Amino acid sequence: MVFAMQTDLRKRIMERALLDKARIPATDADVWHLCQTGFDVLEESSRASVFALANGVLGVRGGLDELAGDHAAILSDAHIANPIHYHESFTGFATSSDMRFAAPSPVQIALEIDGKPFVPGGGAPLAFERKLGLVDGVLHRTTSWRIDQDRILHLTVLRLVAPGAGAHCASQIGLRVTGGSADISLSFPLECQRVDPSAVDDPRFNRATPLRRISLDESGVEACFRAGDGAQAVDLAMVQAIDIDPAAGKLILNDGRATARFSLGDGAEGMVERHVHYAFGADGPDRARELLQHNRTMGWGGLAEIAQAELARFWAGADIAISGDSGMEQAIRLAMFHLYQSASRDNRHSIAAKGLTGEGYEGHYFWDTEVFVLPALAFLAPELAAPILRYRIGTLDNARRNARQMGHASGALYPWRTIGGDECSAHYPTGAAQYHINADIAYALNLYREATGDAHLVRDAAPMLFETARIWLEIGHFNVRRGGAFTIHGVTGPDEYTGLVDNDYYTNAMAARHLSFAATLASEMEQEDPEHFRALAKELSLTPREVEQWRAASAAMWLPLDEKLGIHPQDDSFLDKPVFPFADLPRDRFPLLLHHHPLQLFRHQLCKQGDVVQAMHLAGEEVPLTAKRRDLAFYTPLTTHDSTLSATAFAIVSAETGQEAQALDYHHETAYVDLENRHGNTHHGLHMAAMAGSWLVLAMGWAGMRIVKGRLHFRPTCPDGWGSYSFRLRWRGALLEINVSADKTIYRLISGDLPLILDHGRNVVPSAAGTVLLRPMVDAVIFDLDGVLTDTAQAHFKAWKRLCDEEGLPFDEHFNENLKGIDRPASLALILEAAGVAADAATREEMMTRKNKYYREAIAHYGPGDLFPGARELLTDCLAAGLKIGLASASRNARDVVRALGIENLFDTITDAGTIKRGKPDPEIFLATAQELGCDPSRCVGVEDAAAGIAAIKGAGMRAIGVGSPHALAAADSVVSGISALDVAVLTTTLPPEERDQLKLEK
Repeated sequence: MVFAMQTDLRKRIMERALLDKARIPATDADVWHLCQTGFDVLEESSRASVFALANGVLGVRGGLDELAGDHAAILSDAHIANPIHYHESFTGFATSSDMRFAAPSPVQIALEIDGKPFVPGGGAPLAFERKLGLVDGVLHRTTSWRIDQDRILHLTVLRLVAPGAGAHCASQIGLRVTGGSADISLSFPLECQRVDPSAVDDPRFNRATPLRRISLDESGVEACFRAGDGAQAVDLAMVQAIDIDPAAGKLILNDGRATARFSLGDGAEGMVERHVHYAFGADGPDRARELLQHNRTMGWGGLAEIAQAELARFWAGADIAISGDSGMEQAIRLAMFHLYQSASRDNRHSIAAKGLTGEGYEGHYFWDTEVFVLPALAFLAPELAAPILRYRIGTLDNARRNARQMGHASGALYPWRTIGGDECSAHYPTGAAQYHINADIAYALNLYREATGDAHLVRDAAPMLFETARIWLEIGHFNVRRGGAFTIHGVTGPDEYTGLVDNDYYTNAMAARHLSFAATLASEMEQEDPEHFRALAKELSLTPREVEQWRAASAAMWLPLDEKLGIHPQDDSFLDKPVFPFADLPRDRFPLLLHHHPLQLFRHQLCKQGDVVQAMHLAGEEVPLTAKRRDLAFYTPLTTHDSTLSATAFAIVSAETGQEAQALDYHHETAYVDLENRHGNTHHGLHMAAMAGSWLVLAMGWAGMRIVKGRLHFRPTCPDGWGSYSFRLRWRGALLEINVSADKTIYRLISGDLPLILDHGRNVVPSAAGTVLLRPMVDAVIFDLDGVLTDTAQAHFKAWKRLCDEEGLPFDEHFNENLKGIDRPASLALILEAAGVAADAATREEMMTRKNKYYREAIAHYGPGDLFPGARELLTDCLAAGLKIGLASASRNARDVVRALGIENLFDTITDAGTIKRGKPDPEIFLATAQELGCDPSRCVGVEDAAAGIAAIKGAGMRAIGVGSPHALAAADSVVSGISALDVAVLTTTLPPEERDQLKLEK
């Protein structure tokens, strides 16, 4: 991908509508390199983030060596605790905040030409290209600066932060002069200067620089720095080695500075190789020297070879490809590259919000590491996911202490933001109140367990899981005012524009999963290793009664559905608030948090990011598509997406519910958020959660990947504009490749010998050659219920007959035929009209209620045995074929009936008479079902047993299949005698069965 830098880019950042037009797509030739041509000083700080290098220990921003400013080093261990000063402080407030500080640059150089300082940058370079290799991890740059009217200085710079080399940066600098000769000096300062990249008052970025140099040796190759004072002081040693060809230049080490000098004729070249290493502590200088010498001995070639081998190993399990959108392909590859670079290899650290690419958010770790970053790494590089959980296990005592400070008698509460393990948020309404962090960690642990089968880590994490589960019983209770439901109070969810609420939906939903997982793991451990579990239970004072309370609280969790709107309220008060009119605000008033008091935001229906939508994504198959689609539609106009976390969930749920264009827009938002500086703060560092989100959308959105009952499930789609896409993932030691196109999906087992069964609506066993599943010619099948899948017609007849007998109205089985496919109000109207009886609205309502009561009594004992033969098999075959399945029933009790029949989980959506205004033969119910499924009606098939239903299907523009009499259902495209006569082939062909059979005979 080539970026031609333009001076008006900052303006375009604020005008998102122009960004897609400004994107220059990658070509197939350069998808493994991120290239920038042309230089823009206004955007250089953002590009320094995008072109950063890291190895999990050290990060070096991608700025220009010869320019003052943005090439600081970021070290995972470089942080101190600063006291938080309150004018009014209360019990439990955070008392200090960790702050990660930038280390002195390992690449900064100072130039002299002909004995005079040469400071480039007064004007644009004559030529500029910067290239980041995703295969070799090398940052390669060529720049030409004008010296004077005749002479030009050409720089070629290579930079490498090799995996496994520790806090080590290597660089090569080539110099060449054209248009004349020049005496050039390069000095390599060891100093802690840093230019503030932020000129605004932004609480997301800390501009303090606590580092000071405390020693510098005479040769200029070794210095020591200190941050903080007293017992909190952190000492950092920095040593360097400079290698040049003695025949081409001279190295001078004195006056505290290392300098390389060259006398270059016209066209002549000079070369420098520089190695820099960092180490902490009193013995830092000795260790830094030792490790520096080790890496220097390997030299650039040895380090580069290691980097390329490690990246090859990573890409073998993480590569993706997109045919038809090479720009998106490269954006996702770049995201995976940066995740790999910033992932900690040390159990003492997690992954900061900005990774090792910048100082935004002071280097803190947040909940998004567990919910976004870990899921991606668990499937791509499980060995890089494990330290995230090991870090949380290692800070359990801090979480226990935090819980006591927050007034809890037991349990553990992890901090919302931290580095060292203690809470660092000074604003508790949007910080410490985010108790969902506990459930987020539990979610990450369960997902990692499912994806890897790593029982050892899960066993080590059990105390953490149990201690964090205890908190929910501390802040929630079984509420008698809500029928004994478990309610949680005084918390803040992921949406930071809504604070300190009761029953935040995301928090409650995640708490329910957390409690269930904790109870399940306790039972498993007790069965599998009773001796170990007894010891652990004794250590934690964990009783069987407490475990049962977890299970009961999970089952009783308050997760309401608003009956009028059909959506999940974000919290108890959300729907009572007015809507915030943010759509009328200019773009320079975003993010809202920089321009409005938090209380002003709290008082409105307003979302910074997904709360309910995020919960819908993480719920997977537990919530039907109907509910997800309604929640998405409701919360979309209320969400500002001021958080870069937001687009991922919206993209996944949009893709899942069939809203392809919208999903693709959101996918672009998360994939390009830093490449195009869409939020205007990429100079703070890259957004690691959004980077991970770009892959999650590919796998969980477009490919529909879920973990259901310990098995990987897929429901792939391929968006318009993409010819195909593929990605790899690791699953319990196996390596899989999934390739999706418009007409088929191929599952290939790259490595692994375990018996592996996937779910694509049916069991799929991937093979080395590739297991191919063809996509059917239609996308969805929509079934009626009564007379198609089961027979409740007799129950309806008896209920109407009983009502009519009570009212003295004529009614028999012959007249009952007129009611087939007709909803309750229309049926009653026909009965009254035939009897010549008038009734007011209240009387009609009472009569319908009484009829429904009789009907529900009649079906009270329905069960799976009441399904028509072949019905369940047909539904499961449809799923196996990749078809979506909907139910369109005139019965308001349809959901209760399918639940009793044991087939509710086989439907993607259920539409009944209670959700529409016009009944059959109007096509509304079939059109509504297709919309809920996210399918074009022309690619749907409807199955009905009544003439009114067939008319509704045809009116919706769908192919209609009748079940019953060909004479009564003459308008159907084809008719079968019963559901057992249907199969997927009949459903998915565009021809009637007799014509299809005739074609077979002709062939």
